[in-house]
Amino acid sequence: MFEPLRTTSRLAVLVAWLSACGAAPAPAPQIATAEDNQKLERAKEAHADLEKQLAAAKPELLTHCKTRGEDCLITVAERRDELISKHYLNPCRGLDADQQSPCVARELEQHALRAELTSFYETENWCSHRLLECVTNTSKDAEQMAIRERAQKRRERIEAAPEAVAAAHAPEFAKEKLSFVRAILPPKGQAECAPTKPEACEIKLKAPAADYEAELARAPADYDAKRAQSRYVALQTAEAECTAPERNCLLGQLAQYGGTPETDKLLKQNLELIAQQQKLRLTADPDAAEQCNNQGVAQYSGRIVDTYQAYAAEPGTYLLQKLQKTFISMHQAQLWCLMPLAKKR
Repeated sequence: MFEPLRTTSRLAVLVAWLSACGAAPAPAPQIATAEDNQKLERAKEAHADLEKQLAAAKPELLTHCKTRGEDCLITVAERRDELISKHYLNPCRGLDADQQSPCVARELEQHALRAELTSFYETENWCSHRLLECVTNTSKDAEQMAIRERAQKRRERIEAAPEAVAAAHAPEFAKEKLSFVRAILPPKGQAECAPTKPEACEIKLKAPAADYEAELARAPADYDAKRAQSRYVALQTAEAECTAPERNCLLGQLAQYGGTPETDKLLKQNLELIAQQQKLRLTADPDAAEQCNNQGVAQYSGRIVDTYQAYAAEPGTYLLQKLQKTFISMHQAQLWCLMPLAKKR
């Protein structure tokens, strides 16, 4: 009848023995200096501040940064496991990370392991800084993406407007007029004027391009669509004006090769006809417009080439007038062909 009692006693002894084996040995006393205490307090204060910052971060951004493979979280987890095993912090075993870290800190403090606690706080603080940096960068990236998307939508609306479409062709149209002016000078006159350098044009466009991009990137409350459109037009106008020095140089050469007030009038008439064609081409079918251009060239190119060769061989007012008048005939024929093709806006 006493057998159960003996069994119970043996079990109690076994449990007590196992408990004693699993209990933490008494830690070696740590003598903390004033500097050690200050270091711990700084680490603890920084830890509390960083926890507040992490709590204030957007949850979706913080989750993103925690799950994107931040190796610092692995380092912190390994440090917790090391401390739990080394100091037998049994109450902290098997807890979730969010619960385990405070538990480890609490146990280390209770066991007066101040150096270990300082080191643990510093490890967690390092990781918290990494996470906060990731949150900040991710937030900035998201903001920049939103700004770029907003700017792109604005750009598409601005540049689809009729005024912007016309402005976008200004640089191309300016080059066409420049080519015509060059075509009525003999080779010697052309050689006197250097072609427009792209680098020089890029320098001139930096300021108007920056103004346009800055307007597109404005916050919704500060954005003005009309102002953005005017800046886009200013940018295209500035690009069209890049060829102005070359054009003015060529015009200055005409006086030496038969240019007179009468030939100047003919030049002006040609440029006006070219401008009218360009305006009609904005709304005409491109293929049909090209056909009109080719028909005019086919009809008058023979006479233009013959006259130009004679003029280049012996420049003078008479041949320059004849050349300009033949160009007028060609430009007029092209314009008449274009007129029925233009669409009303």
